[in-house]
Amino acid sequence: MTQVSEQSCPTTGFLFVNHQYWVETTLNWNQHSKLCVDDPATSKRVLFEPHTFLIQEPMFLRSTSISLSLITALLLTSCSGPSATTMVESTPNTPALALIDGEFLSVSEFETQYSKNGIALPDTRPTQDELLDFLDRYVNFRAKVLEARFAGYHQRDDLIAEIEQYRSQMARPYLLERNVIEPLIQELHDRRSHAVDASHILITIGEGASPSDTLEAYNKLTDIRNQILDGSTFGTMAVQHSMDPSAKGAPGSAGYQGNLGFFGGGRMVKEFEDQAFSVPVDSVSNIFRSQFGYHILKVNDRMPMPSDRKLAHIMIRPRGQTAADMADVDQRSSRVQTQLAEGESFASLALELSDDRNSAQNGGDLGVLSFDSGLPFAFRDAAFALTEIGQTTGPIQTPFGLHFIQLVELNEFGSYEEEYESIKAQVNQLPRSKQAETDFSRALRFGQGSSIDSAMVRGWVASFTADSLFRTLAQNQMADSSLTFLSLGETKYSVGDFTEWFSENRLADGATTELRILSMADTFLNEKALGQEVSLLEQRDASFGATMKEFRDGLILFRLMEDSVWTAAASDTVGLKLFYEDHQANYQFNDRVRVLSVSSVSDSLVSDFISQYRENPSMDLLSENQALTVDTTYVESPSGSLYDKVFEMEENQISDSIPYNRGFIVLIHGGVEPTRQMTFKEARALLVGEYQDVVEERLMTRLRAKYGIVTYPDNLSLVFRSDNPSSINE
Repeated sequence: MTQVSEQSCPTTGFLFVNHQYWVETTLNWNQHSKLCVDDPATSKRVLFEPHTFLIQEPMFLRSTSISLSLITALLLTSCSGPSATTMVESTPNTPALALIDGEFLSVSEFETQYSKNGIALPDTRPTQDELLDFLDRYVNFRAKVLEARFAGYHQRDDLIAEIEQYRSQMARPYLLERNVIEPLIQELHDRRSHAVDASHILITIGEGASPSDTLEAYNKLTDIRNQILDGSTFGTMAVQHSMDPSAKGAPGSAGYQGNLGFFGGGRMVKEFEDQAFSVPVDSVSNIFRSQFGYHILKVNDRMPMPSDRKLAHIMIRPRGQTAADMADVDQRSSRVQTQLAEGESFASLALELSDDRNSAQNGGDLGVLSFDSGLPFAFRDAAFALTEIGQTTGPIQTPFGLHFIQLVELNEFGSYEEEYESIKAQVNQLPRSKQAETDFSRALRFGQGSSIDSAMVRGWVASFTADSLFRTLAQNQMADSSLTFLSLGETKYSVGDFTEWFSENRLADGATTELRILSMADTFLNEKALGQEVSLLEQRDASFGATMKEFRDGLILFRLMEDSVWTAAASDTVGLKLFYEDHQANYQFNDRVRVLSVSSVSDSLVSDFISQYRENPSMDLLSENQALTVDTTYVESPSGSLYDKVFEMEENQISDSIPYNRGFIVLIHGGVEPTRQMTFKEARALLVGEYQDVVEERLMTRLRAKYGIVTYPDNLSLVFRSDNPSSINE
């Protein structure tokens, strides 16, 4: 195509179908040797020579027999000929950067791909050369994917299986991260910015407890709560009734009188945390249940969570119970105070005087601690009152002794994006993530509708003992294995389906055999519901669909390149030899030192060889010592390896014994081999790598022609421009 002036030739319309230009014209072709179109991508008039297109009658474009899906691009023109026809589709609203198989590459798509492909955008706009380079590479990528599809790679059974395996590995984690993990991360991030001070009373009850025991525990806590609402002190009731042993602990310790102190998100089980972050200050919660039993809690206070900080301490504690031991504590404590005031190093005093020998070895370093990390309250309050790096406080009394504390470093809590990965790791370790997955699966299942034939389960329980029932299910020996047992939407699952799954999963806990089997059936349906959602993810989630498309495109492109370039180049001996003959000057050995290496696992054998060689420097010694391993290596220049030693040696000189690879080695300078031409065989490895570039260049030349690729580099000036409506930066 050539840019021409408006007067150079008549204009007409054309479109691109099946890799060929189809021209709509009523002009007498015999009277014109060329046709022109106005290209809206560049606003330029373009000349098409006769051999570049096929003539078609005007009614072709209006024919309903042509599917619009075949029309991958459309150009509009103001025709100066006797018949001007309006095309059925309009051109893109934004300027294009390329035309690929009839499809325009928009500025916004280019920007998206540029950003996604690991290219860090600098503070300033990328240079024209950088953008041009990426445009060239991205257009080539698109052409290769088109060719791979044209060649049918996407229909190969082995590649379909590989794509399906990738989907199965990626879809479930992706679905769960979006719908289960990310909400928990957001919730935990929000809650970690606040601290709640709460007290609680616990009445323990096992998850498999009988209904009567469960009701008794609930009624007991109901009575306790009513007494508190009537005026009884929460702390007193906790000491008297709570089954959390810490409620009866020492004053000032965590849990005393039910007071758990301040905590943020992720420190408590989710049921407890949900109540703590929702109940108003000075209020008592309703009764709620966790894995430990029934609780009530009272929120005492709520405040912003202080920043994490790195702390160091010096701990002084009595070494006995005598008056002299107490006096020794006072003496050492006074010494620490005095020497810190005089500017003595905190770390050196910790090493010398701290009774916490684990931290003393590191200058008293306790690492990074959070306000809610379970520190004794007095220690916590003193440490988190420090505001300046290097500031100290003390002595602070705790049940462990006297402490002097230093603030070493402040760690501010980051944004959601900054903290995402660290919180995600925490969430994945918390029981709440598994429960949230179960809740999500159950919601999917209820959305589809499901059923369990509980009467069938009761029949099994009545017919077998507990042990024999579980064994029969696990061994797939149910007589009625073809009967429908479960349903999910329109899908029916037989007894055989369930028993096959049952045999591969751990038996659920439960108070009775019937409840345990029903719990397993419930889990079975939850998993099937989740599996169905996973199978539909690519169609329902545009982002995951794009990820799968990128994987498919990358896989078929890789196989195309493997077959059409890499393997083709390596197996084209004729082409390689021709390339070698045309570029022989590029394949030479420079001056190289010939190195003989003699090795053995026995140091004595190597030492004996060294002595013999130094007395009589003869290569015959190598053939006479069969217990030695001899190798020849050519080295051109120092490379950081043990062979660099030869560059300090004279010809025929031998080195000392060198411990190497669980044995010993000695090097002999075998002389310098002068620069020479590589043979074809010697150069082949290098040739293949460079010849691949030639083969790929030929491939791209063919593909660019086949898929009608045109680029518009002038429009790169619009990329990453804030005033460009199509820019992704806006």
